[in-house]
Amino acid sequence: MIDRPEIRLMGPNEVEALRQIDLTARSRYRSLSGFEKLADVAPIAPDRFATGLTIVAAQRHRLLGFAIIQTLDKMAYLANISVVSGASGIGVSLLQRAEQEAEAMEVAAITLATFKEPRWNGPWFRRFGFSTMPEAQIGPGLRAILHRHATFLDMTTRETLWKPLIVRNV
Repeated sequence: MIDRPEIRLMGPNEVEALRQIDLTARSRYRSLSGFEKLADVAPIAPDRFATGLTIVAAQRHRLLGFAIIQTLDKMAYLANISVVSGASGIGVSLLQRAEQEAEAMEVAAITLATFKEPRWNGPWFRRFGFSTMPEAQIGPGLRAILHRHATFLDMTTRETLWKPLIVRNV
């Protein structure tokens, strides 16, 4: 019998372990031409986990990944999703839970900023229904994030994606 991962909200004292997941997840960029410097960036700052809702995946008390979603411009912004190497399916489970949380927030869409390539960035999100976010829909909060990204990333390699949600009023 395969153990299903537990998808839950972040618990107390898990921030440092999640920062290590972020660091090791980015190490896969080291082998990609033009992305190498991303592998050497410091792990996500501890305070970023308090800026929204942090969802974690755990199996047998081992953390396998996380996703951070924030309310931004009356939408849910997927600020980060990171998974340990070899944890097949964990990213999908985290994304599904992030979408459920976004629906519970009764927002119209879930948004994110990512790289157009490699396959585990833009192409991966597109497989799950994300598409290019229309420029007119980008609000001031997301625009500020994109301007911050422009100070250290080549924005020609980036894209802003969204997935409109069906909000059910019960």
